[in-house]
Amino acid sequence: MAEDYSYLGSGIVLIREWNTADPFLEVGNVSAYTVAPQANTIELADYQNPGGGTANRVDRVTGYNLSYTFHDFNPENFARATRGKASSIAAGTVTDELAVATKGSYVPLSRLASEITSVNPASGSTAYQAGRDYRFERGMLFIPAGSTITAPAPAGTPNVKVTYKNAELGHVEAAVTSQKFYEMQFYGANEARGGKMVRLVAHKVTGGVIESMGLIGNEFGAGTVPGALLKDASKATGPDKSAYFHLEQEK
Repeated sequence: MAEDYSYLGSGIVLIREWNTADPFLEVGNVSAYTVAPQANTIELADYQNPGGGTANRVDRVTGYNLSYTFHDFNPENFARATRGKASSIAAGTVTDELAVATKGSYVPLSRLASEITSVNPASGSTAYQAGRDYRFERGMLFIPAGSTITAPAPAGTPNVKVTYKNAELGHVEAAVTSQKFYEMQFYGANEARGGKMVRLVAHKVTGGVIESMGLIGNEFGAGTVPGALLKDASKATGPDKSAYFHLEQEK
């Protein structure tokens, strides 16, 4: 009786920039990791019989698509999938940042604040009163209708200076780099075969762009990144060695 090779997988995905000695980084919680061959079908019709049919057919592989869906919305994953750069902003204090405060409106700051220390007039030193003149909400200021803060004149002119604290922040500047290539490795367990190990090594993967960034929703956030496998000739060291990927599994 043939052995059962049913498959139900889970595991981790590692990634690093292609053709470097960088350490592999774990993408985190990944709910989908798929390699999909693409083919162009060429058919020769049977012209010898009135009933038609196919005399011959060739399926030419035109490429391999690779996509993954991550759920860890960390700066590195977002930077990789938005052609951006990730960095860290140290926890600290921002002193006397000029801002435009209008009654009934939020006042975004240059950083996501964790605490407001003081709010003063832009050209004065008499502090406004927290709760009455402003409130700390959602990492920024909110100016209530009963605030004593005077309207900016002319409109758009900074009328307050804000001192506040920020926690350590992860930061991503999107769309500032060109496409990169990556090496990816999947290490998984086949739960349908008692956890036997599975490994897929993708030699050169195009750095795809995230399909969408759902920041509000009724389900956990998911970022799907479509890409493709490219030929890495350095891996094709013999007639039986693939330039694209290889798969290993415990028997």
